[in-house]
Amino acid sequence: MYAKPVKVFKGIDNPIQVRVRNQDQRNVNMLGKIMQVDIQDPLNQLTAYSSIVTWADQTKGFGQFVITREMLDSLDQRQYKLTFRTVDPDSLAERPMFVDDNYGVPLDLIVLPAYYSDMPPQEGETDDFLTIDGGNI
Repeated sequence: MYAKPVKVFKGIDNPIQVRVRNQDQRNVNMLGKIMQVDIQDPLNQLTAYSSIVTWADQTKGFGQFVITREMLDSLDQRQYKLTFRTVDPDSLAERPMFVDDNYGVPLDLIVLPAYYSDMPPQEGETDDFLTIDGGNI
């Protein structure tokens, strides 16, 4: 990962893809390791959410996790931090995952409003179709 802010949107599930690479930008074999991702609330100094990365190809370090709609809708602030760590299933030893070349651990997470599912239907909307008047061209 690079130290770019990750933007997620309230009102919808947000799948996040993860690619683990070393300092030489080569894929890292994550076979036998568990990766945990946490959403940290720096203002209140607590973990707001934890998830496990699901591996698509563990030998190449490709995986994903989902920040659910319900979880995002419960967040009050706009800025959080993402942190990643590996857990050895045998010894339960935890190690931080660095997100940049300067051994940075937290990654900025920006929560934006976008999808509002609890809005009432628009006038003229039926169960079968929606008509939108585009006006004159």
